[in-house]
Amino acid sequence: MMRRCIWLVMVITFLLMLLPGMSFSYAADPKVEVDWDYLTPLRQNRELDTVSVHVMKKFSEGKDRSLYRGITVTRPYGNIFYENRLQASSAVGVGPLYMVRFEKSRSGKLTTAFDISGGLILYDKAFPAGGKQYNFMWRAGPRFLYKIDDNSSVNVGYMIMHVSNGLKNDNPSYDAYGLSMGFTSKF
Repeated sequence: MMRRCIWLVMVITFLLMLLPGMSFSYAADPKVEVDWDYLTPLRQNRELDTVSVHVMKKFSEGKDRSLYRGITVTRPYGNIFYENRLQASSAVGVGPLYMVRFEKSRSGKLTTAFDISGGLILYDKAFPAGGKQYNFMWRAGPRFLYKIDDNSSVNVGYMIMHVSNGLKNDNPSYDAYGLSMGFTSKF
């Protein structure tokens, strides 16, 4: 059942990426950005390391702001302390992602940015222990972008992440922080 849901989310995300964006201004030079995160827990009762890959495409840009949409594949693994005991909590998740990037050019090749992103993640099993098969993943943090040429750039950033299913009960949320690296190119 869960595999069907994951495929459904992947198909819906792909279709959303193809839809034209209603925006204040058109992103005249659409590029694909691939980011990789390695995040570690903020709290001691959540021993979850999270590795995620985010594939995004810019669909709108303004003076100092860009909008992206794409897909996230995430692999949190480890344990959480839940209901007075340590419980294994590893899963694989996938879901749509939307991101806003606020940018400030520093030189011809260097740009600083602040990213805010969020999306719904469907997991292959209930995650974390005591949770549901879905969560919302929110990420925010600063980033440095270095333009290699007109079509490519690399970036590095620091992300803080919150994962929660939004419910009052059965919501063993967790927070993490860490390194994010990425590559942007016109494919």
